[in-house]
Amino acid sequence: MPKITFYQQNRSIQVSEGTELARLPYLDTTAPLKFGCRQGNCGTCVIKIITGKENLSPKTKEEAKTLRRLDLESCRLACQCAVIGDVVIDNEF
Repeated sequence: MPKITFYQQNRSIQVSEGTELARLPYLDTTAPLKFGCRQGNCGTCVIKIITGKENLSPKTKEEAKTLRRLDLESCRLACQCAVIGDVVIDNEF
């Protein structure tokens, strides 16, 4: 089972492979992620990947467009990511 580690909180959650980060608040109500539109448009859920970027699903077109607009192309939108392996994220950068 993949492990998602929240860098700032020094806390980890194990999830099934393929779990979408947008589902985390439903699986663990203490998961420290914030979401807005959940469609890749608003940027509320921007996260920085510390390690394991290869363990997330590929960027969607909408996600890439929004990250370009926000000048955050090295980041990801949590609402658009599914986990396929261990990842460390910074949600408070």
